[in-house]
Amino acid sequence: MKKSLISLGLAAVLGLASASASASAINVGGVVWDPDSAQSLPSLIDFKSFGSLFETGVNTEQGLTSVTGWGQVERMNSSVNNQSSFVPGGELTFTFTMDLVSLLPNPITGKIDFSFNNLLVNIFIDNTPNYIGDYATSSDGNLWLSLVGKGNLSGEGSNIGTGSDSGSGSALLDVVGGLAAENFDTNSRLNGADFVFSSSFQPAGYQENGRDILSGTFDLTGNSIPEPGSLALLGLGLAGLGLVKRRRMATK
Repeated sequence: MKKSLISLGLAAVLGLASASASASAINVGGVVWDPDSAQSLPSLIDFKSFGSLFETGVNTEQGLTSVTGWGQVERMNSSVNNQSSFVPGGELTFTFTMDLVSLLPNPITGKIDFSFNNLLVNIFIDNTPNYIGDYATSSDGNLWLSLVGKGNLSGEGSNIGTGSDSGSGSALLDVVGGLAAENFDTNSRLNGADFVFSSSFQPAGYQENGRDILSGTFDLTGNSIPEPGSLALLGLGLAGLGLVKRRRMATK
């Protein structure tokens, strides 16, 4: 009888520990994501977001070497647009800045290799959706996550600095602040970075303040840490396992 009760207790505690280890939806500042989402892309990565962006083009002849960008997150752990799920009643927008380091023709590809440093990305949660594709409506709200480049952003493109720019780039990012900082400061990417950032760009077809504007897409890949409550539940489950083990030993 005792053995049966202990077995039932062990099964219950194992179920508790399993439930806590299997991450449920996490809500930080009104942004909700499920690390175990069936549509997480790719599998085994528990956080991946996608969206659209705009940025100012560079022009070395005019001394325009600093880039300012902005945009909106449109998908999170999903293969389709799911803004209404991950930010109910609100929006998740972002801004970024970076400085040109080099533009070097690549004789093999026929393209131009570029490099930027001082990359800073700020992501905002805004409970009043008002994004209209400009910097002002991308930078309002509460700072949800602040990221800096771990090394340079690099890539390749064509016609860089002409207004007909096109290409793609990528960078490693470290978490430095924001409401969700503790959830993403994992050091789980290459060289201890927290995220991998990738983007593409092409002409947007208009100018602002005399500067060519580029448009494109981005994706942000990383891992998230369960909420403190989930970690506490897991600890409780492990403690229960220890108690059951001691009782089993006492009955021998």
